[in-house]
Amino acid sequence: MELIFYGVVAGTVAGMIPGVGIFATLLLLYPWLIDLPVIDTFIFYLALTSTTQYVGSVSATILGVPGESSSLPAVYEGNTLFKKGEGGTAISGAAMGSVLGAFLALGLITLVSPYLEYVYLFFNTYVQAIVLWTVLILMTFSSNKNRLISFALAGFGYYLGYVGCDIITGFGSCHVPIDHPDVTTGLPFMSVVAALFVFPQLIKFVEPSLIGPTDQKKNTLIEHFRYFFSNIGAAIRGSVLGFFLGFTPGGSTALSSNTAHRAEVRREKKRGTYEQGNYRALVAAETANNSAAFTTLLPLFILGIPFAASEALFYDIIITKGFVFQQNFDMSFFMTTIAYNLVIINIIAFMIAWPFAKYISLIYLVPQRFLNAAVFIFLCYIMWIVGANYLQSEYYLIVFFLLLPIGYLIRHYDTMPLVFAFILQDRFYMNAHTLYDLIRNML
Repeated sequence: MELIFYGVVAGTVAGMIPGVGIFATLLLLYPWLIDLPVIDTFIFYLALTSTTQYVGSVSATILGVPGESSSLPAVYEGNTLFKKGEGGTAISGAAMGSVLGAFLALGLITLVSPYLEYVYLFFNTYVQAIVLWTVLILMTFSSNKNRLISFALAGFGYYLGYVGCDIITGFGSCHVPIDHPDVTTGLPFMSVVAALFVFPQLIKFVEPSLIGPTDQKKNTLIEHFRYFFSNIGAAIRGSVLGFFLGFTPGGSTALSSNTAHRAEVRREKKRGTYEQGNYRALVAAETANNSAAFTTLLPLFILGIPFAASEALFYDIIITKGFVFQQNFDMSFFMTTIAYNLVIINIIAFMIAWPFAKYISLIYLVPQRFLNAAVFIFLCYIMWIVGANYLQSEYYLIVFFLLLPIGYLIRHYDTMPLVFAFILQDRFYMNAHTLYDLIRNML
């Protein structure tokens, strides 16, 4: 329960502050997470990601501030409902939709979990190489409107991961652009992702559009539940849609929530019942969001392939502890570590997000630029501490500051392809040899 508490607290902060999110929170806590046991790290990550989904919709509804792109429907529908004095209805609907989506997704995952062994065997062949490269290609096609930019970012990320001497795969080659002993160890993971992923998010200055006091309607708990269950069809539709779209590489929660939202809006328009501030459209989007948040973990757990930036960072943390997803993740591990804790976490997050709504606007009394500056300074401190463990504190900071101008230049683009290619560069390299052998044998 202690790790669940820490994860819920961290998820609450991550959901409140735009530009921080799950990824930056993991990065800020990196030194602490590295020393945690594997099971505790899993529990903390699950609590962090689940709570962020709940709290993010609250801040989007009250303040009109999307912490992440998956919160856009909550801004469009939820914030409109809040301005109409129906903020309590919007928040309760989003919270109940999220918990329903989580449990429905968990049930569907439980149904397929007995077949994980066959998935392992299937993907431990040439198929794994094909899937990994397919994910990267799909990610580059879906992350930015300009696909050439996406491919360039992925190529740059691969090159950054290529720097250093390869002592793991056995090829024994060195790729050192600068003749310095520190460079032979490769570019520090934390320095690269902080400069090229977190920093661009921080400088996207978001100023909450606070509105004047609005009289909110008062409803009893029973009335909130009755209203939600009278519209439960929207939640079920969103949950099913989110479950399948959750397997989409890169931004699966954003794709799921926005797709479910548009589908429900279209349905409402056909019925002639749509106007901005639609309760069913909001519930469908939030249910899809939380459903996708669970299913997007399956490719990571089963294949060791992260579909989101936060998953990529979590993957890096876990493998440093000697955990191998394709080998150590089985039905027993899923039931005792994942499913059991997810039930507890979602109940706690649900109980926090709803009452917490009245306090969430207090964080925005602090100007966003000050919050971002504090995060930036703390990032520098964390890099110094982590680098000290390898006697490379200066090296970590130098790489970070050298890459900052590039981070500024790419601030308007989704840099997930870059992060994905950088973190999994060694696997791409080995799988390229695997695919080459496959093609050569076929010819």
